[in-house]
Amino acid sequence: MTSPTDYRLPDDDSSLEALSLQRVEACLERHGYAFIEDDEHPDILRARFDSYPFLFLLAGEHKTILQTRARWNHSVDVARKVEMVKLCNEWNMNRIWPKVYVRREAETVLGMYGEVAIDFGTGAKDEQIDRSIECGLTTIISFFHDLEERLGSSVDELDD
Repeated sequence: MTSPTDYRLPDDDSSLEALSLQRVEACLERHGYAFIEDDEHPDILRARFDSYPFLFLLAGEHKTILQTRARWNHSVDVARKVEMVKLCNEWNMNRIWPKVYVRREAETVLGMYGEVAIDFGTGAKDEQIDRSIECGLTTIISFFHDLEERLGSSVDELDD
């Protein structure tokens, strides 16, 4: 007998299939999302949602982690790093998803990122992959919109 908090899957659950990039592609197609394959990185699909560039990739030693990652469509001057880190830390302290962070991309340029990673090491149903992608898209876009709202009119000064 298992306890109510035992979240392990039964050994004989054959309804779960291994995660693959083809299954991620099928999910995106089912929802009518446009994407392209990355010729240089075979485990990555690229897409745009609300003008934000997204990546869908398989990570981990056995490629069982579905990661949805996006970059905010603005660049930030490195002089604003402390401010951006504080915004990210506040978001991360108050929410489960997405993980957000600041990344230095050049000498004077920062990028703002969000990502959701779900481990499907035991396999997944199509509906689970759908929900993972939906969670990544909605929560990352929500972070970017929140960032734009909090920065207000100063967003217009970015990328100059």
